[in-house]
Amino acid sequence: MGIRKIAEKANVSIATVSRVLNTPELVKQHTRKKVLKIAEELEYKKYTTSLIPTKRDEIGVIIPDVLNSFFARILEGIIKQAKELELSVTLYLSHDNISDELHAVEKLIEKQLRGVIFIRSKNKEKKSQKIIQKLQKYKIPFVLVDRDIASRDNSGVFLSNANAVYDATNLLLNDGYEKISIITGPDDNVNSNQRLEGYKEALNKHNIDLEESFIHRSDFSMDSGLEITKMILEQEQLPDAIFSCANQITVGCLKAIVQKGLRVGKDIKLFSFNKLDASHINTFDISYIEHPVEYMGEKSVIILKNKFVGTKGIIRDIMDYKIHY
Repeated sequence: MGIRKIAEKANVSIATVSRVLNTPELVKQHTRKKVLKIAEELEYKKYTTSLIPTKRDEIGVIIPDVLNSFFARILEGIIKQAKELELSVTLYLSHDNISDELHAVEKLIEKQLRGVIFIRSKNKEKKSQKIIQKLQKYKIPFVLVDRDIASRDNSGVFLSNANAVYDATNLLLNDGYEKISIITGPDDNVNSNQRLEGYKEALNKHNIDLEESFIHRSDFSMDSGLEITKMILEQEQLPDAIFSCANQITVGCLKAIVQKGLRVGKDIKLFSFNKLDASHINTFDISYIEHPVEYMGEKSVIILKNKFVGTKGIIRDIMDYKIHY
């Protein structure tokens, strides 16, 4: 599609279109935006010029929030490694809202940043896939962190979900805890399903029948962890242990157990997929899986840097873990 067609649709001269595509600073902002929008709609191949010059030393980072310590620690790793590689970081918070995520990606495309690292919105895999396709369309390198896509055909840094939960559940079973309730995430979430598979496989190894009543789905939030644990503790027969599949769920579990007047580690065993902050670890007897969270952020920057220098294909890294029991 040539610039003549763009000029006709935008009702401007061919010369104006040429200036927008080559020297945008010489054209009024309103006209620039109109021409660039039409060029994109017509999929004009030369549409690579932004209103802002390319910043070869800047990357974009999109994460849900920084209130969750897990995401905050990943961000620390990203910033640390980016500084070492002399890359500046532009941060966007999506709040697990797909519209905010899309807005952030559009801004990053407009600024023509070198690449993108992002933790996609939870439970929005199909919509996140469309955002990935948008990045691919503009040939912007990207790296997923933590939240994978079921197809597994994208570069990223991920946790060893199934194996970690399998090992943790196996420890509980070996120690005599046979009635284990698990609070995982939604059934359309890759991470939660992988963690649930690890739990099921451990039960299968010990020839223990799976009880569906022991499986609880949450939205990975503290409130859901609180309400589900309250429900579990109201049952006539308490489980021997509760396995929490996320740090926010674990905080909710703790609140419910304390409110019930029970003792963590004494009256009921609590196992967390993530390490909590020091105040929780020092106050309560919680078993947990420790992941190299900051390193996940560092590694994502390294993978992105490799893409900058021409590394081809998909680069995926699954993090190791350590169990504290």
